[in-house]
Amino acid sequence: MAKNVVLTLILFATLLQPNTLFSQEYVVGGDFDYAPFSFIDKTGKPSGLEIEVIEAIAELKGINLKFQLSSWDVALSYIKSGQTDIIVGIIFSEERAEHLDFTIPIHTEYYSIFIRKDLPLDDLSSLYDYKLAVLDKDISIDKYLIPMGLFQDYILAKSLPEAFSAIELGLADYVLAPNLLGMNEIEKNHYQNIEIKGPSIIPSIYAMAVQKGNSELLSTLNSGISELRRNGELTRIQERWKVYSQDDDRYKNLARTIGIVFVIAVVLLILFLIWVWSLRVQIRKQTQSINLKNQELQKSEEKFRVITENSSDVIWHLDEKFILTYISPADERIRGFKKEEVVGQSLFSILKPEGIQLLMEANKKRMSDLSKGIRSAPAIYELEERCKDGSWVWVEATAEAFYDKDGNITGYHGVSRDISKRKKAELMLIEREAQLRELNSTKDKLFSIIAHDLRSPFNAILGFSELLIDKTNNFNAAESEQYLGFINSSARKTLTLLDNLLAWAKSQTGNNIFNPERSDLNETMSEVLEVSKSIAKIKNITIFYNQAGDIEVFADANMLKTILRNLVSNAIKYTHLDGEIMVSATQNDDVIEITVSDNGVGMSEEIRNKLFKIDKGVSIAGTADEKGSGLGLLLCKEFVEKHNGQIWVESEPGKGSSFTFSLPCS
Repeated sequence: MAKNVVLTLILFATLLQPNTLFSQEYVVGGDFDYAPFSFIDKTGKPSGLEIEVIEAIAELKGINLKFQLSSWDVALSYIKSGQTDIIVGIIFSEERAEHLDFTIPIHTEYYSIFIRKDLPLDDLSSLYDYKLAVLDKDISIDKYLIPMGLFQDYILAKSLPEAFSAIELGLADYVLAPNLLGMNEIEKNHYQNIEIKGPSIIPSIYAMAVQKGNSELLSTLNSGISELRRNGELTRIQERWKVYSQDDDRYKNLARTIGIVFVIAVVLLILFLIWVWSLRVQIRKQTQSINLKNQELQKSEEKFRVITENSSDVIWHLDEKFILTYISPADERIRGFKKEEVVGQSLFSILKPEGIQLLMEANKKRMSDLSKGIRSAPAIYELEERCKDGSWVWVEATAEAFYDKDGNITGYHGVSRDISKRKKAELMLIEREAQLRELNSTKDKLFSIIAHDLRSPFNAILGFSELLIDKTNNFNAAESEQYLGFINSSARKTLTLLDNLLAWAKSQTGNNIFNPERSDLNETMSEVLEVSKSIAKIKNITIFYNQAGDIEVFADANMLKTILRNLVSNAIKYTHLDGEIMVSATQNDDVIEITVSDNGVGMSEEIRNKLFKIDKGVSIAGTADEKGSGLGLLLCKEFVEKHNGQIWVESEPGKGSSFTFSLPCS
């Protein structure tokens, strides 16, 4: 009886946890080498943006996952045959939608042209002369390569690394691949001879997919993606993997603006047509008087002339060969050219190459549509036009073709307006976004130093002082002096770090007053070295100063002391016991070069390349396990550049380092 009660209680407890008893397990497939979307990491575990998204959905929905990543062609065959339930990192296409059901989009990625650096790409037509490396079963084949006639001279690659290797070896010239995937592959494998050229193409929607008809699993995934988007977790995952969504709001606003302009253009066109129709009616009614008809016609022509000549927008006409046959006076106000300097010239003579390419492609499509009996609607273009003073101005042009009775194009007419201010505002938004990212990186760096690097010296001071307080009678004078030395050294390091933090904070907020004046370099150097020698004494390090006569510098005294103090402090930190540090100064013409050298541990080229960059966070423990923040060198670089000087380092592992910076004499 008791046994039955226990079993009943266990069953009841299990029923209270339905996710445990009835949780469904799904097999997840995808590409095992498709970083950063899905791949097998160094530990052998599935990783990537798509993997994190599906794992987050599984946690929300209480389902279990089993990963079975493979090569992409195998992954596609598994999902179609039912060996896997879900496939991640898949791009939507109509062909795939015949066999699979796709979730709502996770993010959008654009394809780029990855081409050998030595090959010119004046326009997309240059690709016809080059050999293509195409990814097996990639959507670019049907979406772009075949329609563009590029799927002729090619080699087939099973993966992007294989395609890149073929380009590096000269077996192929270019490949179309997702931008982020290609850039990640170049960075990972250090390809030196491949770069992106030309425009972005083929916007591709990344999603997940299930077998056709599995509506229950599809609903679970869609619900999970929506919930991750609402709570912001999807954005955080994308940011961790450096995958950012397009700036939808900006493009929506742009589309809205274009829509408004288009509506206004259509309304104006309708009003113009109504006006013309009304004019014709009036003319028909006044056929009894030819003179009166001519007078009315002259009046209407005068009205049109007044409108065109006083309009702030440029009204223009082109013949079928894109030669300007008319342009309104507004063009002179915008670009500076007189009417007679422009009429008779080709439109292409005032455009940048990318603008010419854009119009040529649009005309090619217009001619293709016309061969099928389709007349193109008015089109809107954003182009840069050359001004008389050699500068360039952004214009938005609305253009429409003229047709004769046989349907052939006889010319074009349209309206252009100056949109330089709008373009400038868009550029300012981009620059301010970059500034915000830099400020955020600075904030994170300061918080890291305050939270971590200040704690260590304070712990040392507290620890040694508590030992002295608690066990004063147990220590002899030598031991007490040793502990007091440790406390003094930690306090000095803490003070140096605080000085650097305050100086850095002032420099970033613009409160650091720059007051350069003439001063004796030897006097300043002696003051800094006198303080540094007491710290170097702990490691029995000797500091030599090679004076080169009387040298005057034109510098801010506080900034110069901060630079010298940090460079000497770093040299002490990375020099072994009983080591040596050499400080020297030389004057070349109007420039003074100051060098701080040590015979310490040195550094590799990889570490040298990360110095002076706040986002890299380089901080290596000293020879006596001294901690550092990496902030001192950042201050040195900023203060040196404030003086229009330069700072650089020469170092090899095990052979010490030499930091040199330059200052003006006046």
